[in-house]
Amino acid sequence: MVRLSAFVCVQNQDALLSQCLRKLSFCDEIVVVADRCTDRSQDIARRHGAIVIDGIFPLESQRKAAGAEACSGDWILEIDPEDLVDAALAWEIRAVLQMRPDGDWYDLPIDNYVGETLVRDGWAGSLSARAEPRLYKRGLKAWRPARLNAPAVLAGRSGGALKGAIRRSLGPDVGGLMERLNRLTALRAEDIADAGRLASITSGVVNGMQTFVQGYLARGGWREGRLGLLVAMLSALFPVLAQMRAGDVLQARRAALDPVVRPSRLGEVVGLAR
Repeated sequence: MVRLSAFVCVQNQDALLSQCLRKLSFCDEIVVVADRCTDRSQDIARRHGAIVIDGIFPLESQRKAAGAEACSGDWILEIDPEDLVDAALAWEIRAVLQMRPDGDWYDLPIDNYVGETLVRDGWAGSLSARAEPRLYKRGLKAWRPARLNAPAVLAGRSGGALKGAIRRSLGPDVGGLMERLNRLTALRAEDIADAGRLASITSGVVNGMQTFVQGYLARGGWREGRLGLLVAMLSALFPVLAQMRAGDVLQARRAALDPVVRPSRLGEVVGLAR
């Protein structure tokens, strides 16, 4: 029998975690990486029989690496808290692994939902993706340092994409999608600030316009009606907001490094002056 491990990384997402883990009961092992969680995430994970890795992981790449390292299965299934694996996809994954896989890793399609509405087309990668390499042999995937969308490095040979899709919830409504944009641009801003390569707002606007065209026209966002237009618009705003927020991050970091004259030291200076 091929052993399958799954890992999930959480940051105070106990509202999503229980249902996510319940859908992973077909796996032989579940690992939950709890990054600075102050909610009930650890308790929920243990109640579902998961191995809990509790710690401080500032980067997404660190969390994922810790999760993969803790897995002992022959294959690893990588899942986010907002992702659900339905019975059909679970059966397909098990069938592929038992029938001598054609590759060393597989892409899993992603069905993105806003509330109960499936939005298939128009995703340009900033808010979500339509497929990602989430099923792979242990030891074949690594991540480059980043807080958001850490670039993955995969060894071996691709087996293509499975037919079944992960069900991803991007929020209960349009407001939830806006909250996601706010959270992700904050993380991206930190990455930009770390790299020290702050681009101009003009550059961000041009990038945003290209993203809109790509998502709404090239990737068929127009087929999704108002939600498709909204996804394209938010995706276009992503690079602009990330650059603006990166400027704020750099300014705050510089302010934190400026020398501060403490009151006691100020008193000494005044005394010397007298």
